[in-house]
Amino acid sequence: MKFKNILIKTKDVLLEMLFPSKLKCIFCGRDIISFDNQPYCDRCAKEDYFNIGNRCCYCDMAIPAGNIVCDFCQKKHKYFDKAYCPLKYKDGVKNAILKFKSDNARYLAPTFASLIAQRIQSDNVQIDVIIPVPVHAKTKRARGYNQAEILAKEIAKILNVPMQTGVITKDKVTLDQKTLSYHERLKNVTSCFTLRDKSSIKDKNVLIVDDVMTTGATLNNIAKTLVGFSDKIYVCAIARDTVE
Repeated sequence: MKFKNILIKTKDVLLEMLFPSKLKCIFCGRDIISFDNQPYCDRCAKEDYFNIGNRCCYCDMAIPAGNIVCDFCQKKHKYFDKAYCPLKYKDGVKNAILKFKSDNARYLAPTFASLIAQRIQSDNVQIDVIIPVPVHAKTKRARGYNQAEILAKEIAKILNVPMQTGVITKDKVTLDQKTLSYHERLKNVTSCFTLRDKSSIKDKNVLIVDDVMTTGATLNNIAKTLVGFSDKIYVCAIARDTVE
């Protein structure tokens, strides 16, 4: 283990001893009584953080009552069958995901995974294999981990299905999606994913895991590489952002 990683791990252990993460609301940091029963405080439970109500039947984005498909899914073909995103990417949710993604807050993974798994189970969907969205090797070395892989492992435990890495690889470094417009996001991830292991997904129902879904460009491009090999293709993310 590199010295830098040892220092990071030591810091995380010390911080956990001094400020136990499972005593705090995952969204705002307030003290809570029972993290395992409800990992967020009563105040945050009343916030507009949960992706409920009428949603697009494909991409899970909130849409006006009475509609079935959002405008974007009507115009842009989706290669996946359905998306599952239990939270909205805003305020406290956004802060929690950024901590998980960039500040090594891995303790959040089981909670996020549980929320995703509940949505999938409530839909009575059969999943055979779980695949995390891959990151480029250069990105993983810089960050030290792939947050989608950590999340996928926890979802796999709950659903009791295998999680596979290396099935899909990301072969080029892309720009940060959050800095780009809708059309720039679509172009940014075009042709950067490669299917390396067809046997792992052959004729199986696959779940692709990411942290945030906005345009769905990343998940849709990965799903596209599986078409013709997998049976059903589902995608999920912790939170659904709105498309501008």
